[in-house]
Formats: sequence, C-alpha cells, structure tokens
Amino acid sequence: MLNWLHPGFILIITGILMLVLPEKLRRIVMIAGPALTVAAVLLLQEGSWLDVEFIPEITLKLLEVDRLAVMFGVIFAAGSLIAAIYAVNSGNRFENAAEAIYAGASMSVVFAGDWISMIFFWEIMAIASWLIIISSKTEKASKAGFRYLLVHMFGGNMLLAGIILKITQGSFGIECLTGTQDAAFWLILIGVAVNATIPPLHSWIADAYPEAPMGGTVYMASYTTKVGVYCIIKLFAGTEMLLWFGVIMAIFGASMALIENDLRRLFSYHIVSQLGYIVAAAAVGGAVGIDGAAAHTFNNILYKGVLFMCCGAVITATGRRKISQLGGLAKEMPLVAGCFLIASLAITGFPLLNGFVSKSLVMNAMAEGGYHVAEIFLMIASVGTLLSIALKVNYFVFFGKGVREKVEAETGPIEIKPVPLNMKVAMVIGALGCFIVGVMPNLLYGLTPFQSDGHPFTADHVTQYIQLFAAATVAFVMYLDHMAPHEMLTLDTDWLYRKPLKYAVNGLSAGVTNLFNSCYSLVCRLVGKGNVYLHKPSKIAEDAGLHVPERNHGIEDDDVLQKPAGMLVATNMLIGIGAAVIAVLLLT
Repeated sequence: MLNWLHPGFILIITGILMLVLPEKLRRIVMIAGPALTVAAVLLLQEGSWLDVEFIPEITLKLLEVDRLAVMFGVIFAAGSLIAAIYAVNSGNRFENAAEAIYAGASMSVVFAGDWISMIFFWEIMAIASWLIIISSKTEKASKAGFRYLLVHMFGGNMLLAGIILKITQGSFGIECLTGTQDAAFWLILIGVAVNATIPPLHSWIADAYPEAPMGGTVYMASYTTKVGVYCIIKLFAGTEMLLWFGVIMAIFGASMALIENDLRRLFSYHIVSQLGYIVAAAAVGGAVGIDGAAAHTFNNILYKGVLFMCCGAVITATGRRKISQLGGLAKEMPLVAGCFLIASLAITGFPLLNGFVSKSLVMNAMAEGGYHVAEIFLMIASVGTLLSIALKVNYFVFFGKGVREKVEAETGPIEIKPVPLNMKVAMVIGALGCFIVGVMPNLLYGLTPFQSDGHPFTADHVTQYIQLFAAATVAFVMYLDHMAPHEMLTLDTDWLYRKPLKYAVNGLSAGVTNLFNSCYSLVCRLVGKGNVYLHKPSKIAEDAGLHVPERNHGIEDDDVLQKPAGMLVATNMLIGIGAAVIAVLLLT
C-alpha cells in the first residue's frame, strides 16, 4: 500500500520548523510533531511502501514496512514524544531542532528499503547527534563531540564501502548478509558494530553521552545504539560468532558500571551491557532469538530513557553528577526516586516490569539454541546490573540512611532546586510504560516479528530471578563499604587510541601545513626567477657559470630603441613601399 506519510520525515520537518518558529509556536510544534509521528506509525500496515525515482533505472525505497520495522517505529515514535516532553523547556532552539532531525533520521534508517537511503539517513543521524553533543557549549562537550564524530566517521565510511560493494554486485535492496562472509559483509558489520557499541568500538558512548545536554542524552540513549542493533537483527541475525561478543558486552558493561561514579557514565555503560543481551539473542537467530532481541530493544528504550531522565532531574536539581556527591534525595525528590526505582528494577529483569518479559525471550533463545554457558554468563551480568543500579544508585543517591549527612559533611549542604513539571510528566509516562508492559506482556509479544510467547510468569522463572536478587542484595549489604563510589578516573579502551589519535591528527595537520608552505615558497621562487630571466635572458647563462660579454644584450638596451620615433616610422614605411614595388615587378 502506497504511503506518503513517512514517520521519519515528519520529525525531520518538525526539526526544520523549530529553527524558524517563534518560541511559543516552537514548543507546540516540538510536541505536536512527535505526536503526529506516533499516529503515522500506528497507521502503517505491513507491506506499505514509498518509492522515489532517484535516477533512471534506480528507485529509492524510502519506506518499506515489515513487522520488525513497525515494532522499532512504534517505540522510536513513542520515545521521541516522551523525550520531547522532557526537553520542551530547554530553551535551546538549536538543540531541539537537532534532536528532532536526529530522531527522524534514525526512524528513516529503520524504514529504508535500499542501501542508498540507508547510508544517507545514517549520516544525517551521525551529524545530528554530534550537533546535540556540542550544543552543551562546553569545552568538554566540544572535545567529546569531536572524538564522537571521528569514531562515527570511521563507522560510516566502513558502512559506505560495504554498501558500494553490494551495489556493484547488483544488490540494491537491503538484504540479510548472514553467511555471505565476503568483503561487503565485514565492512558493513564493522560500520554497524560502531553504533551497536560492540567492543572494542564501544568507548565513545561513555565519553560523549555524559557531555550532551540533559534532554539530548535522553534522545541519544534511544536512537544511535538502537539503530545499530536494529541493523544487527536485520542484516546479521543468526551470525553465531556475534554471540560471544554479546556476552562480553553484557558482562563488561555491568562491570564498568559497578566501579563508575559519574551517573551518566554509569548509565552509558549499562547501554553497552543491555545491548549485549540483544546482540546475543540476534546471534542465536530463529524466531525466538529475533523476537527476544527486538523485544529487549523495545523495553531498553523505555527503562533506559527513564533512568537518564531521572539522572537529568537529579543533576538539574542539585548541580551534581557524581554519586559520591549525593545522598538521601528520596525525601526531597520522592517522584524522581519512585520513577528511578521502577526503571532500575526493570533493567535488572524484576518480575512484573518490562525487562522481565523481554529477558524471558532472550533466555529462552539461549536455552533452545543449546547455549547454556552463554545463558549462565548473561545471568551473571544480571547480577552486576542489580548491584550497580538497583542497589548502588538507589542506596547511595536516594534511600541510604546516613549517606546524606556524610556527603554534606564533606561537600557542604546539598541545595535542592525544584524539578520542572515537564520533566516529571515525561518520567511518569516512561515508568508507567515499564509497568504496563511488565504486567501485560502480550502487548509486547504481539508486536514482535514472529509473535513468540516468552511465558515469563512460570513458577521456575519467577523464583529463579527472586533468588538471584535476594543473593545479590545479601552480597551488597555484606560488602557495603566496598560498594561505595570513589573519586577516581575510570579508564576504558578509548585511552588506547585517544592519545595516539591526537598526536596523529596534530602531526598530519602540521605536515600538511608545512607541505603547503613549502610548495608556496617554491612557486614564489620559481615565479621570481622566471620574471628575472624574461627581463634579462643573459642571467640564465650567468647562473649557469658561463662567460657572458660585458655588453648587455638585453632587448631593452638595443640601440634601435634609442632612435627617434619618427626615424623608425619612416624606415618602416620605406621597407614596406620597397617590398610592394618588388612584388608588383615580379607579378608583371
């Protein structure tokens, strides 16, 4: 069915309008655009399409709808609406426009049906997300944004190279690459792996996300990485080697979060961890694996968005972002504390919350595929998630007794500013979404491509998770002093290339500048020499070491030029008359 109401284009147009509209209208459009996008996605039907002729014999498939695209479209549209409500009072026109265009480009990648459309919107997404980061207008944001752009330029170029190979092979429409193992396969996989934060291409997320504006971080937590795992599901489902990459991501991200002190860096590492479950499920493939990966992505956008929104509310209210600088905020910020508690339990897979119902599908995929060792490691990662978010952050930031007094004794009284109403509304909507999906899992399972049933509420499954949580809680209490955050620098793999990259870029820049200056000086010398030789040809012989008579043979010194002008004119006339007479005599 032909469909001209492209959801991604609605958001892109919304972003463009926000650049020119006055403040009051901008706020209305900022909410109305995502709301219209939600309606447009819900109206889509499987098989809908929108083709545009690019050049003769090449048609761009800007919209190609299947069940996987619809599922991602629904959560992307809902996420854009919640994020817009959260950021509506930011007052930064430039930031808000970049956020809407970023969300629209991300959605356009999901609905793209050909390689050219995909890479085009992929690059718009990368540029818009960079603009969001630098809209903080801080030195740290500028540097982090530059590094972010370099990493994503690398990923985008790898993806582009792979796409060019696919097109030269005659493959214009997007297709699953599992099992091909050619150069295009590896290039596209590397490009997608950057966005999906597959190690060692993951560290950009903890570097850049904490420096973005509060609202911008909520947007970025919902799109760049989720577009990456969408491509993993669509292009590489069933690629078994990705299974252990996913397991490593799950454990590594949770481990890094366990020692992290900065709130937004901590949540960024948990994006890596949660994407590990998704990559592992996609690697297993099959109906349950693909449904598990898609369902967990859907839920991740919900609870991760709430976590980042609560984090932004805490930073807005206190001006502090380190866990070691906070404590006992539940009394002053009960709504934020309640929303955070729901989202933090959801991300751990606590029963009756959305993370539980999607992790059931992921674990079922591991069990059905016979990957029992991977299943155990993913359970261990769940323990790390519980320790680092549900227990560590809740205790040391919101509910811990005596924590507040200790913090204020060290850093001074914590001044609590009111949290804007729009932020509260967005957090409540997101938290309600986590609860509703958790108690009515069929709402989620009905959206998945194969509509697999995870059967989450079996006695064995529920008791298994409750026992796991109980054991982790006991361990947390026993080692409470060791769990306390500390002021220290957390090193990641980016330190292996940030310094070398800095020196390489500076060296390359200096080399190019010196080469240009040398070429410029050489050209100037050549032009100068040429000018001298034209005016005085004898200078060539002199410079060659040849003997030159003292008389100057330059044309400007020729005696004939010193004669009176009348003499020269008369002589010229006589020569002409003589030549004419001779010609006449010869002809007769």
